[in-house]
Amino acid sequence: MLRLHSEPLSSSWHDFLVCLLRDLAPLGHRAEPSPDGTLSITTTMPASDKAGQSFCDPAHELRHHALIASRADDIAAFEAKHSDVFARMQLFQPSAVRPALEIVDFKNDRHRDIIDYLALYQSVTSRKRVGRQMGLLVWDRGQTDHFPLIGAAVLASPRFSQRLRDQHIGWKPDYPRTSRHFDPQARAIREAGLARMMQLSVACALPPYNLLSGAWLAALAPFTEIGQQAFARAVRTPDADPDLATIITTTGKAPSGAPFRGHRVNQLTNGRVEASPRASGNVFARARPAAGVPPLRASFEALVSPEAKRRARDLFAAEEPTRYATARDFDRAAISYALRRLGLHRSLFDGNEIGVHIGMLGADTEAHLRDGTVRPHSKRPRIVWEQAVAVWTKKFLPQSDSVRETATPETIAEHRAARQRRSQAARSYPQERIPLSYLLAHPEDRAKLTVQDFVPLQHEARRDLVTL
Repeated sequence: MLRLHSEPLSSSWHDFLVCLLRDLAPLGHRAEPSPDGTLSITTTMPASDKAGQSFCDPAHELRHHALIASRADDIAAFEAKHSDVFARMQLFQPSAVRPALEIVDFKNDRHRDIIDYLALYQSVTSRKRVGRQMGLLVWDRGQTDHFPLIGAAVLASPRFSQRLRDQHIGWKPDYPRTSRHFDPQARAIREAGLARMMQLSVACALPPYNLLSGAWLAALAPFTEIGQQAFARAVRTPDADPDLATIITTTGKAPSGAPFRGHRVNQLTNGRVEASPRASGNVFARARPAAGVPPLRASFEALVSPEAKRRARDLFAAEEPTRYATARDFDRAAISYALRRLGLHRSLFDGNEIGVHIGMLGADTEAHLRDGTVRPHSKRPRIVWEQAVAVWTKKFLPQSDSVRETATPETIAEHRAARQRRSQAARSYPQERIPLSYLLAHPEDRAKLTVQDFVPLQHEARRDLVTL
């Protein structure tokens, strides 16, 4: 717990600080009057990074609810026009799920509506996508009477610089051309790599498919031949040789990133493809901060209310009118100015650690990225979608004979029990809770339902299941 004591404040500054810390109360910040007339600022920090994940859940939920509330009209319009994308729970059967891919056509109004809606459904929403875009919708072609949407993967051009990603790949820091540190060869290597890379901004599944780890399956979609076709459509350069070699993604609630774990390359490709050397046999590898480099953290500046922003603007304009008049972003400049005047830092908005994950196939892909060389056509491996679906089915759906059992003899019973719990929870998902409009009407139910909400796990029962 950190306590900072400020000097006596004017009424305007006092009111701004109280308002700001009231907005940030979900992060453990508060301001209390002291006997000497000053304010005592208290910041509560989680005891560990692991504790920090759940500590920030209320802040994530508040931020998400504020966003969907601001888009209430769009949400209502989508649900009225495209209700067919939602599963019909009276007919839903997990054992019948048959995922199929469709390339997103960003010129198609229905496709754009679906992508915009799914982006809102994520509790940690992505920033605006820039540059080239590609997307893959995952439909369930196995249900009776209609084909609901499982989820989607949506990607855009990657950031030019991303410290953890660049360090993991081995790229040198980039400098402006006017800098004496500018390295034209390093810039060329970076640009060659970025041309074969995409940033995964949406990888989510609608209920009840989220209880069946539908996002895990969506995360694999870009690595398929259909994913490569979507990438080729997104590359507009006529003489380009499009090769989607690498997927970058960030995880907003925890560094581990559940949808990006456990994609075993050997299992997904029947041993035909090697994993990247540092991915421990998986498709995705986490880019860990180097020694002395602070981790990335979620920012909750979006929790700052319009009232606090207005007060900051008024203070900035009154005390620094020239700087205020030339600011490009009045709100951000005013908040920064106010924090500096109070001796605070923008880290006040920091929340839990987030992760950067790098996905690629092939033992040589990382070396080609690091050197700026093109992968030969014979070394551009892909995942067969049907095989990915078969593995997903074996992992997360009721028993299937489509692939060999992946569990060890000692854990087969536990794996089967887990699949049955997921299946039971998916079948029991309330129809009314699937659309986002439910969260708008019931803000007290902001947290998403999990398997445990339907099937409470009893440790004693689990031991019995394992020993069957």
